Amino acid sequence: MGIGVRVIEYSGEVVEMLAAGYDVEPVREAAASDPGRYPLLAGVDEYDDTTFNARQAKVLITELTSLAATEELAGTTAQLITLAELLLPAPGRPHHRQLVFVGD
Repeated sequence: MGIGVRVIEYSGEVVEMLAAGYDVEPVREAAASDPGRYPLLAGVDEYDDTTFNARQAKVLITELTSLAATEELAGTTAQLITLAELLLPAPGRPHHRQLVFVGD
């Protein structure tokens, strides 16, 4: 089935989801191959949920931006960056959003 990704409010309401057709597994595998460089992404569990908060989103965006340099990962990492940015503080945006990688 694969790993799903969604942004949720503290209430549990889903704000946004990773669009169909994007496979997170190659991104997870690339990060897992170098956990010193990608400590947050390397910790994404393919079999369980992995949750990131707004403070972690800043580091996650940096990791994803680095991985985006790999052409085969560029599309998926761009989508994940867009989702992670929804956690960052912005006027009128709720504070307690989470980015959840939903494992199989």
